[in-house]
Amino acid sequence: MVEELIESGSYDEALKQLCDINDEKTRYLRLICLNALGEYKQACAEGSAALLKAQETYYDVVGEYLTSLKECEEYDKAIDLLVEELSMPYIPANYELLYNTAYDEILRLKQEAHQQLEDKSQIFSVEELELLLRRNDINDDLLYMALDQMQQINIRMLLYPIRDYLKDPHKPSFAKTLIMEILIAQEIDEELEVEKNGHLYYFNPSISPLVLERECYNGVGRVLQRVLEDNNPSLLNQCLDFLEYYLYDTYPADIYEDEYIQTAGVIHYYVASLQNIEIDEIDLQIHYDMTLEEAERKSLALRIIE
Repeated sequence: MVEELIESGSYDEALKQLCDINDEKTRYLRLICLNALGEYKQACAEGSAALLKAQETYYDVVGEYLTSLKECEEYDKAIDLLVEELSMPYIPANYELLYNTAYDEILRLKQEAHQQLEDKSQIFSVEELELLLRRNDINDDLLYMALDQMQQINIRMLLYPIRDYLKDPHKPSFAKTLIMEILIAQEIDEELEVEKNGHLYYFNPSISPLVLERECYNGVGRVLQRVLEDNNPSLLNQCLDFLEYYLYDTYPADIYEDEYIQTAGVIHYYVASLQNIEIDEIDLQIHYDMTLEEAERKSLALRIIE
């Protein structure tokens, strides 16, 4: 009878019948009604008690309690609860998806609230940052918000999850590089393993240069400038932009001096092909000592990272 009232939207009538607060299902159904009626403060007050009673309804109670916390702008409480739940060794898959979605939304709302207060320094706690690093399904906005804040803290507090992140072949390559640059900026003297594009690298931030401070960036860039600066400055700028992207994607892999010319040629060929600009094979041979077939073959690797 009560559930029929809820299904029909008669939440006030349902609440009048939900009086047995010692029953876990009653507490859960009360949360549904209170949230539906916009009585979020009351739902918050009852939610913590409902969690203590909940067994069979536990995951659903968490969901309703999170709704009330979010609507009351109790973002820190909601995030603490989500961090605790998502750290559990087992969560049913449908609830894990629900909680991850809620986590992303509440972090976004928390960020917006901080922006309104002109205080972006501490959007995430260290525990929240660690959870974000360990997640496999984080969206780009949250990831780069987290990376931005990591520049402002003592990165050693996150060294353990960072070690795992850099070794995980499924984590985004570009984000790994941004983390490595944070480690370099803070002069972290640690031997780390980095898995990228099927290769394993050993990396010590304290003795490593930033991505664009390496000679290979200037060396390949000079070759591109020599060939394109006068003939096609617009294409040159696009090639230099792609060179930066390529170096960030592949860091800490290096380009050696005897590879500068052909690397520039491959980038020139690849970026031109994206613009439907034809390159004469004779020009490739003159400027880059490369055949058209070589340029096509080597540009396949660039298509993969793009």
